[in-house]
Amino acid sequence: MRHQLLRRAILQLLYQRAVEAPQSLIVGVESREIALQLDMTPYEFAFNALYLDGKGLIANDRSSHGGEMQFYAIMITPAGIDVIENPEHMERLVPLTRHAGTRNRRLKS
Repeated sequence: MRHQLLRRAILQLLYQRAVEAPQSLIVGVESREIALQLDMTPYEFAFNALYLDGKGLIANDRSSHGGEMQFYAIMITPAGIDVIENPEHMERLVPLTRHAGTRNRRLKS
């Protein structure tokens, strides 16, 4: 569940930055700054940024250097803004779920 909370925190931080400084929608926020503010390791940040990017909720300027993904400027997309502003969208696209094993118990006969 930590990753789900981190994804939501990334979106919320980017949304807040966009409201406070709309130019961040164009130039983005440095990934290092996001990771430091949210107390994330570089690997946690990369994993969750790739997920959010794949969902179309953030956009980023990234490159691959020696097989390791490096993120530079991250910005929230219009779809990401919609997710933050609509809790139903948030639950659908960035759900908070319990451990999968607790949901998939076999029925006893």
